[in-house]
Amino acid sequence: MRPRLKWLSVAVMAIALIGVDVSARQTKPAQPPKSVRLYVFDCGVINVNRAGTERYKVTPEEVGETRFSVPCFLVAHPKGTLMWDLGILPDETVEARARGEQGNPTATSAAVTTVPRTLASQLAEIGYRPTDITYFAFSHAHTDHNANANLFAKSTWLARPAERAFMWEEGNTRVNRTFFENIKSSKSISLDKDEYDVFGDASVILKAAPGHSPGHQVMVLNLPKTGRIMIAGDLYHYPQERTLHRPPPDTEANVQQSAASRVMIEEYLKKTKTEIWISHDFVANAKLKKSPAYYE
Repeated sequence: MRPRLKWLSVAVMAIALIGVDVSARQTKPAQPPKSVRLYVFDCGVINVNRAGTERYKVTPEEVGETRFSVPCFLVAHPKGTLMWDLGILPDETVEARARGEQGNPTATSAAVTTVPRTLASQLAEIGYRPTDITYFAFSHAHTDHNANANLFAKSTWLARPAERAFMWEEGNTRVNRTFFENIKSSKSISLDKDEYDVFGDASVILKAAPGHSPGHQVMVLNLPKTGRIMIAGDLYHYPQERTLHRPPPDTEANVQQSAASRVMIEEYLKKTKTEIWISHDFVANAKLKKSPAYYE
């Protein structure tokens, strides 16, 4: 073997070994934390044009940054874990794109979406597999919030009855059934009250905020160091909708219900001194610590 080829061969073997070592470290099982943690994952970016921005009763000039962030979240609790919001493209499509393939042709948001990494790989980096997750839930069933639901079919689904019915409604173009077909028979807990205390200690609450979709909900966290945070799903899309007091979009499932939910949530935030995180707020999301860092 010529010296140059021999050197390349050794280099390739070394890289392969490093890859195996890194993979092994990433998949080392996580241990339950002593207190609640919140991990933020990068599940993509949506490029929004002028018409898309104005749909939310604001202009590109008013918002400045028109893109939407698409975050996913993991809550790690001493008693278990909760995945909240599950991305815009299935991992299999993200992997296919990386290979230069089209991937799932039914992933209609793909043309305007950038997803840098699979959700499973981000979980693995902190020691979790989808099958390790205790609970999963999403703010609502639109395609940019539950694309990887099938990965969590062995976990317990925290589901609001109105949203579950909406997901399997005939002719519903706001959802993609291929994203969640495997969870229909998953173990589930029906959330039929305004608030659901996930772990029984008021540290993680799922709160009803319908209107954007029939069973839209928000997640309220009480973290020991960070304090109270509400991850608000699609209650708002741009922060300027809130600060400029713009009405909900005409495309809401129920505009009046959505407006009432906004009033209710604003009163709740003020009363409980809770900070709101608007999930699609690109500017705010860019400033958040991303996994493997976490909030506690």
